Amino acid sequence: MKKIIIAGGTGYIGNLLANFFIEKGYFIVIITRGKSNTNGSVKLISWNDNWQAELESAEAVINLSGKSINCRFTAQNKAVILQSRLDATARINKAILVCTNPPKVFINASGASIYKCSFDIAYNEYNEVFGSSFLADVCKQWESEFYNTVTPNTRKVAIRITPVLGKESHAIKPLLKVVALGLGGKQGSGKQYFSWIHENDFTNAINFIILNNKINGSVNLTSPNAITNSEFMQVFRKIMRVKIGIPTPTFLLHISKYITGIEPDLILDSLNIAPKKLIDAGFNFEMDTINKALQEIVA
Repeated sequence: MKKIIIAGGTGYIGNLLANFFIEKGYFIVIITRGKSNTNGSVKLISWNDNWQAELESAEAVINLSGKSINCRFTAQNKAVILQSRLDATARINKAILVCTNPPKVFINASGASIYKCSFDIAYNEYNEVFGSSFLADVCKQWESEFYNTVTPNTRKVAIRITPVLGKESHAIKPLLKVVALGLGGKQGSGKQYFSWIHENDFTNAINFIILNNKINGSVNLTSPNAITNSEFMQVFRKIMRVKIGIPTPTFLLHISKYITGIEPDLILDSLNIAPKKLIDAGFNFEMDTINKALQEIVA
């Protein structure tokens, strides 16, 4: 049975990938901070145990490890967000180098926040302009850590992930109540771009990358149709059949972080991203518009 390793695979995205690849007949090994155990086609192994041996002969190792960015950016949280990502990436790089039969591909998470905020130009992997925000700096250092170690027998791909939309995603679940209460208007100016990807396209894209050995380097995991925040909320209200959408002004988003524990930059930054490398390689998006995506998720 073919094997895929997922580091930090117990969260929403990790569960999506595990279930997807189990259905395709893979054996899944999840490297976790929890205890080691095996249940059917899934093996959980602790970072404190001999996880390195699991990399032998794997089809792919996918690293999603790192503290969630859904928090306030205090000095302490910033340090953990960065270091947790660098440490896991460095450890996997080192483990691959000592494998007798190393994984065919190492897919390391990154973020679309690496790009400069844009209200007009859609950045792709070939016209990239990086930002200078905290999250942009984290992604730049993360990718640098990933690429600095050369793995001659293991292909490398850094996936610049945009918010993954699904019933259980952090980008959708909180909004269901907000929109239902009539508070689902634009957030801030509403002009900021929202780049996103449906969970089905996300898992299919990862599978596409694993199977296509010509794909190397950094890849944008995003739909081909970024939209503004105002458009996103409008479609959300329409699908939920809610006519009223009271907007949330910028100052209120900054105040609310002390209640929600979420930085407003995650909503207010304008990330206009395009998936040129995937499209050029022949990948087809099932959910290429926000209407299709939200219809599947909400309706």
